[in-house]
Amino acid sequence: MISPLQFIGIMWLILFMEIGLSIWIFYKLDLIKSSIRPAMFDLLVTYEDTQRNQVIDKIQYNDDCCGVDVYTDWFNTTWGQAHPGILPGSCCNNMFRTCHVETGVVSENGCYGAVENYVDFTFTTDMTVLLFSGFAQVIGISLSYTLTRLIREYDVAKDEK
Repeated sequence: MISPLQFIGIMWLILFMEIGLSIWIFYKLDLIKSSIRPAMFDLLVTYEDTQRNQVIDKIQYNDDCCGVDVYTDWFNTTWGQAHPGILPGSCCNNMFRTCHVETGVVSENGCYGAVENYVDFTFTTDMTVLLFSGFAQVIGISLSYTLTRLIREYDVAKDEK
């Protein structure tokens, strides 16, 4: 059976691992962000794959954007060259499979900014949750230690009687 002090030691270890993971993610955030743009271009280039279609279409439709940096990014893809002057329907926020550039309802903003904002928001939210979780763990560890100490003092006093 694990002793109370071993339990407290394990709790400290978990807390330090969470802190280490948070620091590692913080330093890798730029690397994560720098990989977004190439991954998004890859989604455009491989748009024929139906699962990838759903990902990019959902991003474009929900965030009112088109392409990575601008809607003309589509023109340099295999899909765009096979459909000149036409964009996926998600670029025009309609339920049709495609839309024409001439209609003037094309979302001109690229999706990179929206995805980067989502990553920033998620990172900030996760770090806030980890901060409060760490604070709660420190309180829990302190209370566990205090309880362990009080139980031992009670046992010593009981044995002396």
